[in-house]
Amino acid sequence: MKWFLYAISVIWIAVGCSTILYTSQFRSVVRNLLKSVDQKFLSTLPFVAGILFLFSTSASRHPWLIRLFGLIGIFKAIFIFLNPKGFYEKSIDYYLDSLTDQTHRFYGIISILLGTAVLSWII
Repeated sequence: MKWFLYAISVIWIAVGCSTILYTSQFRSVVRNLLKSVDQKFLSTLPFVAGILFLFSTSASRHPWLIRLFGLIGIFKAIFIFLNPKGFYEKSIDYYLDSLTDQTHRFYGIISILLGTAVLSWII
């Protein structure tokens, strides 16, 4: 399952770089994506990623953190699927409309760091 860890690392690094360099354009792309895709279908992506993270624990030097990423992905998928009291829409609106550009760039830095860390932990 090294291929999944390599792929997710490169995706996290690319998303982080895009978020830092093209903040407003990246925000509009994410807004269009999240508003146009059905949330029930969207919940399958973190669920599948979480399952793949759980299977990828043996390919990492820090399996506990990879396992934590997998569990977070599965819980996120369940949260998006159930959507208690419309909280999913409220959190998406807050993320896309209320946060400043500096906060989005900070999330981009975190994404680059996580992608680089997972890339360096692959056995």
